[in-house]
Amino acid sequence: MNRSKRWVVDATWVMSVSAARARTGVALGVVLAAAACGEEGGDRGAIAGSGGWATGGALATGGASEAGAGVGGAESTASGDAPGDGGAESIASGGAGSAASGGAPGDGGAAGEGGGPGSGGAGGASDTCSRAAACGTHKWACWPMPNPAGSGLPNPASYTDVGGGVVRDNVTCLEWQETPPSEAYTWEQAIGYCDGLTLGGFSDWRLPTRIEMTSIVDFTRSPAIDKGAFPGARGGFHKTSSDWILTIRQAGAGAGRDYAWAFNLSDGIVSSAYSKATVASLRCVRGNGDGEVPSSPAVAPPDQYTVVSPGEVMDRYTGLVWQQGYSPATMAWAEAEGYCATLDLNGHAWRLPSIRELATLVDEAQVAPSINRTMFPDTQCGSRSNDWYWSSHAAVGNAAAAWALNFDDGFTGFNAGESGKWNYFTAAWVKCVR
Repeated sequence: MNRSKRWVVDATWVMSVSAARARTGVALGVVLAAAACGEEGGDRGAIAGSGGWATGGALATGGASEAGAGVGGAESTASGDAPGDGGAESIASGGAGSAASGGAPGDGGAAGEGGGPGSGGAGGASDTCSRAAACGTHKWACWPMPNPAGSGLPNPASYTDVGGGVVRDNVTCLEWQETPPSEAYTWEQAIGYCDGLTLGGFSDWRLPTRIEMTSIVDFTRSPAIDKGAFPGARGGFHKTSSDWILTIRQAGAGAGRDYAWAFNLSDGIVSSAYSKATVASLRCVRGNGDGEVPSSPAVAPPDQYTVVSPGEVMDRYTGLVWQQGYSPATMAWAEAEGYCATLDLNGHAWRLPSIRELATLVDEAQVAPSINRTMFPDTQCGSRSNDWYWSSHAAVGNAAAAWALNFDDGFTGFNAGESGKWNYFTAAWVKCVR
């Protein structure tokens, strides 16, 4: 039984996707200017307080006009359909093609130097599914993060049509609605639709969270989704159940606002400032046990991170090992891959993470920075600045721009904006992964 509150969908509120597209296409306006990241930002007590705390997370890159206080601004940054070895044992062991500690990807389960199980071992898929179901959160990745098939990155996406209108993600163990409705919904209507859905013999469907939607966003395509697995998939904004933390607290920049996370599947950009009242598309999901209700803060899974070597932090659910620090200076994207390839850290081979992998570090319960500050101290962030972190791929249809993530609150984008815009940055930081 889905724990979310059930809503009845009022047909008078439903707008067709075609009508929604006809308005302005994709609105991605900056709504608020963030103060300096890390000065006051992100403290959970401060968020809950009643003071004037308003720093961090305020860049909120979608659904509202910079000039206005309302929603649905016309400023557009995406024109419609345009474009290891050794160490601690990983909870994510056995994931498909994982590069987690303990052996090369897909090596049949041979142990690495530190005794951690290798990826792809016997029983790995069922182990991953049972651990994901037991981790107690839907707002964190409790599974290996898939990367687009053909990208050359670990954990290539893999889907199975299990019949009855259901598609199974073989990496995350999530099951997806193959063909969503053509109508568009407000946030509450979208939650109600998925909560009331019976499909494939199951009635425990729900609206996906930010990180769950991230797992199917294909940054190498436009629309940014695998149409082989999801025939007829559309671009445009799609709702998630993840409420923005400052909206949940009604504090700081979220006071009086109704923002929630949404994805523009025309290009893959994720925004924390899409109004709940603005209608958008949806795709329901099921699986992986119980998790937070939509308007509850994200709860990190138990024993999520461990320091496996000096300067290295393992996520025991995704299997990724992260550089604890970051580059000594910002740099152009063309230099970022070389920085990771030549990183001299404990003799390991490092690489530039994908935008999906970077998104697994985002703590939705915090802003400025939206990351575990104990494991990753002094993380840079901030709107209208170079305080982004590069990822591995260029933007589709724009070879001069590349994907990056901003830990102000976890929004993503690529550096294609004009000077002064939310997505204008000339350099960024680098945090490597293996």
